[in-house]
Amino acid sequence: MKLRSTLKRGAAFGLAATMAFSAVGCAKTDNTGASAGSTDSKTTAETTQKTDSNKPFDGVTVKWALTDNAATATETKEMIELIKEKTGINVEFFITPTSKAGEMDKVLVSLMAGEEMDIVNRTPLQLEEFHKAAVLEPIDELAKADGYDMTSLYGDKVVKFEDQSYAIPAEKDIWLTYYNKKIFDEANVPYPTADGWTWEKYVETAQKLNNPDKNVWGSFMSDDVACNYMLATQNGVSAYKADGTANFDDPAFADAMKWFFSLGNDLKIQPNSLDLASGTYPYNSFMVNGNIGMYVYGGWVASALSDKVKYPRDWELGILPMPYPEGTDPSSLTITNCYAIPKTSKNKEAAFEAIKTICENKYTLGYGRVPAKILTEDEAKTYIESSLLPKFKDDNLTVDDFMAGWFDNSRAYLSEKIMGTADTTIGQIYTEEGQLYGQGQKPLEDTMKSIQDRANEAIKEANQ
Repeated sequence: MKLRSTLKRGAAFGLAATMAFSAVGCAKTDNTGASAGSTDSKTTAETTQKTDSNKPFDGVTVKWALTDNAATATETKEMIELIKEKTGINVEFFITPTSKAGEMDKVLVSLMAGEEMDIVNRTPLQLEEFHKAAVLEPIDELAKADGYDMTSLYGDKVVKFEDQSYAIPAEKDIWLTYYNKKIFDEANVPYPTADGWTWEKYVETAQKLNNPDKNVWGSFMSDDVACNYMLATQNGVSAYKADGTANFDDPAFADAMKWFFSLGNDLKIQPNSLDLASGTYPYNSFMVNGNIGMYVYGGWVASALSDKVKYPRDWELGILPMPYPEGTDPSSLTITNCYAIPKTSKNKEAAFEAIKTICENKYTLGYGRVPAKILTEDEAKTYIESSLLPKFKDDNLTVDDFMAGWFDNSRAYLSEKIMGTADTTIGQIYTEEGQLYGQGQKPLEDTMKSIQDRANEAIKEANQ
């Protein structure tokens, strides 16, 4: 996702140090840290281990791969300070530019070239590409040596490939329905409730809010590829058949694509696919324009909306769980942001200590994150009261609002991305073909046949 994958991080050593690393971009950074000077990190670790057994890596510097935008965000600055406070570890950044659509991940390219890094954070799907390129360090032995029980803390969210663990999850990005209470009030439409919040009710509500004369859209969903097949996902239809081949000839996928593009092209309750493709309505339109009634997207939107400096608004926010198809059990799409250690790391033990600290504590910084760490119901409510509600004090949101959207254990949480053989390539295929259909350049039947055939070819190549 755009984002959502775009989780913001702050600077470790102040703006000056960050800008210094930004200037070198992808170039290999030297091994001097802002706090560590030119001292060899291994020597530092061994020295401090004798003086402070609670912080065996005090003074060690690790390199975290981030974009300049992510490295300069306030949340990262606070996370770096927390790492230093709890472990004594210094963090510097390996700055890389954001990869453009269709480009290979810049961090992956650098790791394949042998660049030294200690921490990378990506989704499980993205980390799969890193694993295939053999640039990630398995962490089972690191956890064993540390006496760290990853399963008890994170359940099945620990990222595994070929029965080895490679990453720990920090937060879950769970999709929500966000709504503008001002637009509901002006349309004299009651605020919806979480109980029975289906896609059918969502569309019905959007139609009541829609007002072309006032340039008000009832609904907004961006052109994220996950939207093309999300109804099939929520209906429990797998992207793969039992024999491992593609399953996009299942009618559920055609129905899902037809339904999604109909919202803008036929029902006209949101911008059509041509408008989305042209950039007229960027992904953050709901946050900046104030003329959209409802927006369905990842949990990162809540974090963005809590920042009224970046996204000033004169309207109150409402939240609901993600809608689900009528006749199915309630479900929401989700993806996790996970932390891994590259093979090029020269401080793997310190890096493991740092990512443990991030994954266990990042959500406590109060930026609207949903922790991947397992919480009891009481812990979840305490977190909402202490960290989430204060961020939305002007919106009159409640503990129940957040519990229903993010902490409902009876709800199914499904991967927003296709996960399996050749999944990255299939995602690209789905994007390309879906745009052709959405923009009226290809019939639905031909579109789905192309997706099926191209996906099977990608799977065949991946298996060779």
